[in-house]
Amino acid sequence: MKKPRILLLQPSGRNPSPLDQSVGARLAAAKGSVRGRIVLERASFRPGDLKALQRAVNRWAEKISGIVGATSVAESTRLGELCERLGLLCLVSNNNPAVWNHRKSVFHIGVPTSSTTRAVANHLLRKVRAKRVYLLHDTTEFQKHVARATASLLDKGGAKVRSKPGLRKNWVDAVRRWKPEALYLIYSSPALALPLVRKLRRALPEIPLLLGRSLLREAFLCALGPAAGGVILLDLFRRGAPRTKEEGLFMRAIYKEGISIPTANHGFGWDAMTLCARALTAAKGDPLAAIECLESGVLIDGATGLFRFTKNNHNGRARFNPTTFSRLRNGRVAAC
Repeated sequence: MKKPRILLLQPSGRNPSPLDQSVGARLAAAKGSVRGRIVLERASFRPGDLKALQRAVNRWAEKISGIVGATSVAESTRLGELCERLGLLCLVSNNNPAVWNHRKSVFHIGVPTSSTTRAVANHLLRKVRAKRVYLLHDTTEFQKHVARATASLLDKGGAKVRSKPGLRKNWVDAVRRWKPEALYLIYSSPALALPLVRKLRRALPEIPLLLGRSLLREAFLCALGPAAGGVILLDLFRRGAPRTKEEGLFMRAIYKEGISIPTANHGFGWDAMTLCARALTAAKGDPLAAIECLESGVLIDGATGLFRFTKNNHNGRARFNPTTFSRLRNGRVAAC
């Protein structure tokens, strides 16, 4: 049987999220449970240039059966539109329902914000037992939305909550005066978050500090130095004891690649490629049959948790929240 061809498509540049997704996808094809089953092709385009993305897709459209996109929300949305028109299977890692928009070709496997915020609120209320929680967030629309959703759940759980952007010159004094019992920093950019975390650890070293999933990166934790040992990390993996066979395979491949702290984006890339390859292999390269395989409701083991897709659910995580919490111990990320 002729092996299905899958295109790994990503923006050029040094943005760590698509880079990590690309590494994960490449490793899945080379060392994962689908190794040897597909032919992997790769292409890139200028970040945010949707016309360049379209040109890249069109160049490969007649040669491939599926595309894995290491792409942003806007890029993934356009990619999904193109794949729907061309009849190609498309896997991306975004959790935004607009990326799917009920297109038959598109499966989007990011963790829904509602799942993450529910897990965070439960951890802060029950594990940390915090009754006063201060949220500091950046000014991106996504993280402001995360902050609002988390604050709402904490409030319903009986906690007093304050949520502010960490931009004012006197924000540390404002936090200290409010006397929180836990802090949650919700930032997309490690570069912007780093000075804030350093200030918080110096000013309030005794207060539990939870860092959002975007900040669980090797470079960020190394830059924090000793201060990293006291923070709680919003995670996606069961560090040290993989919960699924696929997660164990992923971790071994990542460590052999020389990556000591796998990120969620590594896992998303791995799962997107694995799901795409499994479906196309089972369907003998037919994208429509591959979509039916994924929509069949079968339980699928992934590096980032379990999936079960249906015609009305192309995210697959409705019943399977993979959110975990970790700490840094002896230079390695370990379960809380």
